[in-house]
Amino acid sequence: MVEIPDAPILATIPRVELGSVGTWDISNIAGWHPTADDFASAVAALDCPAVRRPVLKLGHSDGPGDPAIGVIDNLAVTDEGQTLVGDFVGVPSWLAAADDEGRSVIASAYPDRSGEWEHNYVCQLGHTHPFVLHAMALLGVVRPGIGTLESLYDLYAKAPQPEEKPMTSAVMTSVTIDQVRSAYYNGPAAANYALWIREMLVDPPVLIVQNDQNDSLLKVPYSVVNDEVTFGEAVPVKVEYIDESAPDLEPAADDDATVAASAPRAARFASRTESRPGRPAGTPPRPAAQADEATTEGGSSVEITNEQLAALRTALGLADDVDLDGIITAVQELAKKSEDAESDGGTPAAASTAPLPDGVVAVDAGRLATLEANSARFAEHLEDERKRHIEAKLDAAIAEGRITPANRETWRKTFEANADQAAELLASMAPNSAVPVGELGHSTEPADTTDVREDDKFKNWSL
Repeated sequence: MVEIPDAPILATIPRVELGSVGTWDISNIAGWHPTADDFASAVAALDCPAVRRPVLKLGHSDGPGDPAIGVIDNLAVTDEGQTLVGDFVGVPSWLAAADDEGRSVIASAYPDRSGEWEHNYVCQLGHTHPFVLHAMALLGVVRPGIGTLESLYDLYAKAPQPEEKPMTSAVMTSVTIDQVRSAYYNGPAAANYALWIREMLVDPPVLIVQNDQNDSLLKVPYSVVNDEVTFGEAVPVKVEYIDESAPDLEPAADDDATVAASAPRAARFASRTESRPGRPAGTPPRPAAQADEATTEGGSSVEITNEQLAALRTALGLADDVDLDGIITAVQELAKKSEDAESDGGTPAAASTAPLPDGVVAVDAGRLATLEANSARFAEHLEDERKRHIEAKLDAAIAEGRITPANRETWRKTFEANADQAAELLASMAPNSAVPVGELGHSTEPADTTDVREDDKFKNWSL
């Protein structure tokens, strides 16, 4: 009987710093100067089917039989293009796994690393890539060429360990904040645009959410496990402020519904626009059929002219430079005043004869409804235009061979995250760099169309 050994357990070490912009004296080049454009080119090069993921190895070994101990995946730039990062994937667990105190073999024996880079690399498809990372070599006693890279020892030391205390502010990076915020707005708050995150707490890990429908606050617990964000049940909450000189008090019976003002925070947002960019406040969600249509190429559009926008400002007594958010805010304030006046048995604000503050005009209910509808239509129009612009950019990039059709969805997400940076990166990629779509060459010799039977040599042939 043949015994089949158990498959080796592999591990992933995420977000390892691989390179940093600067001038460095490395082993074979003095004054080597990688740039932000170089790192962007290294990421873009992986779209080419003939450029392989960088391998991970022990030292700068180059024997044909030397094994790799993993590959580098999810290559990306951070710190506004100043740092290149990636995930060490497929590393043997005996090398990468950490014990209960966060110690590991790789962090102690191989804390540093050195890259194997190449400028103007010509792949087997004939593409010239400005900058490519081929491999990362783990270093032990040898010092790295880029001395500012975070060591694996420090990376392991700050990483959260299983079944430990909740995340602290030191662990909550900007990436995690954006990840939690995006998950909430695409999940529990996807259909309710009155909800927006005011504060993100880390101990305990909860969101403090403003509900503009009734000016209430909600506490929403969250957790992040293996890059997956989950949310608990929303609970009404109150904010409690305590005198610094007051003695320590026992927690109240309803302590779960109370959040201390001194709780550590990862983020605080001053307004809806800062917390939930993209859709203006008060804009109702579109019906499902319209939403599906708007997300496809050539989807529906709702037009609103500059004249209509100017009419909205004039009707509300606003300055010519007030944007759509300001218009909607003014409409909401007028609507609230009308509701308050009617609830008190008085005259609605739109029909009140009392003098109004400077810059405020009265609007009847019918016109107010029209203003709100036009504002919503304009917001949808802007969103549709933005999506069509992205699709046009992607169509052109695929047609020119800058990216492959299979990577369209990945690039669409990149545009959603940062449209300007994505457009700049696409423009830096050469046509035909991902896949050849144009003419690679042509013959310079004219075709010989002479009929061989008219040739004298043919006529003189005999059996």
